[in-house]
Amino acid sequence: MEQPNRPRRETPARRESPPARQPSRTAAPRPLPNPREARKQARLRALQRQSTWTGVLFLAAVLTLSLLSLALPDRDFSPAENRRLKQFPSFSVSGLLGGSYFSDWTDYTAEQFAGRDHWITLELKFRQLLGAQEANGVLLCKDGYLMEPPVEPDESAVRKNRDAVNAFAARHPELSVSMAVVPTAAYILSDKLPGNVPVRDQHADITAFASRLQNVQFIDVSDALLARSAEPLYYKTDHHWTTLGARAAFEAMAPALGIDASGMQYETYTVSGNFEGTLAAKSGCRDVQDTIEIAVPETDVLFYRVNEGDPTRFATLYDDASLSGNDQYALFLGGNAARVDVTTTAETGRTLLLFKDSYANCLMQFLYPHFDRIILIDPRYYYSTADDLLLRESVTDVLFLYNANTFFEDRSLCEVLGP
Repeated sequence: MEQPNRPRRETPARRESPPARQPSRTAAPRPLPNPREARKQARLRALQRQSTWTGVLFLAAVLTLSLLSLALPDRDFSPAENRRLKQFPSFSVSGLLGGSYFSDWTDYTAEQFAGRDHWITLELKFRQLLGAQEANGVLLCKDGYLMEPPVEPDESAVRKNRDAVNAFAARHPELSVSMAVVPTAAYILSDKLPGNVPVRDQHADITAFASRLQNVQFIDVSDALLARSAEPLYYKTDHHWTTLGARAAFEAMAPALGIDASGMQYETYTVSGNFEGTLAAKSGCRDVQDTIEIAVPETDVLFYRVNEGDPTRFATLYDDASLSGNDQYALFLGGNAARVDVTTTAETGRTLLLFKDSYANCLMQFLYPHFDRIILIDPRYYYSTADDLLLRESVTDVLFLYNANTFFEDRSLCEVLGP
């Protein structure tokens, strides 16, 4: 028996459960900015920008100056440094392989750099602000003085020169032979040296040299110069002594040279007030200018001067044209020459042979009235020998006159004195 159909029971629809409630994601409050840290970061960003611009400007300046250096013609001479400048190096394979070409190129680019003279002065100013006491081997001293430090004697050269002087005096006992080695400003004006700068005892070197001379009268002018050290005996911008310094030394030397200068009077004239010497050029310091004076003896003795290689007779010891040039100290005798002859009307019967450096140029204005002739020999430029000269000239007196720095490095005197 069939069962009656029952109505199918509907399965109730499955309800989906509501999504789980997510936790709230409300953002946490931001911390308040630290004012100090903010300022620090701002300063760092400013410094970074400043450094960037500084670098850009520096590179632009270097590039501009380099291009100017290439575009401008090379200079042969630097008036500020009073010397010739390096020229474009010539190329050679040996120089390239040996490295000398690159060295010459470096020197050339440094010396032909645009505005070099101004950069040297600017560098010195900066170094002075930092307390520098020296610039390019020049001591920056008190009261505007620039000084060379006393050199360490070249023992080999000193020994050769000493032996040559002794041998010369021994070969010529008929001559009156004298010698003076003049201390430089660093010894006489030691109170003006910058503080705590060690310098060599120059007078000790002079005394040690003099103690080994034979048959030579050594004249020590140190005490005479020290006694007047408060006076302007040396230029502030140059390594030479002034006319006043030369006069003080001459008056100390006169008795030893057999000269009576006690009654001699001089008219002093200022011929320049804008002298900037070799030390100003070397250091780049242009803060001071020197005065150059000349001393004209009140005497009736007349004279004329002849420089080797020039037949002109000059009735003066001075070269006025030098006062408008780069080396105003060349006023005295026109600068250094291998030989200078001065002939006078003194009628003393004496002829002086003077072996010298440039210190003697200034001394001549005091020496000339006391000899009939003075023959000045600068061994650095003279290529004959003293004995050959004595065979031709009637010399009675010989004087060696040098400043200490020049003499203790000189290698030419012994060559001229050799037989």
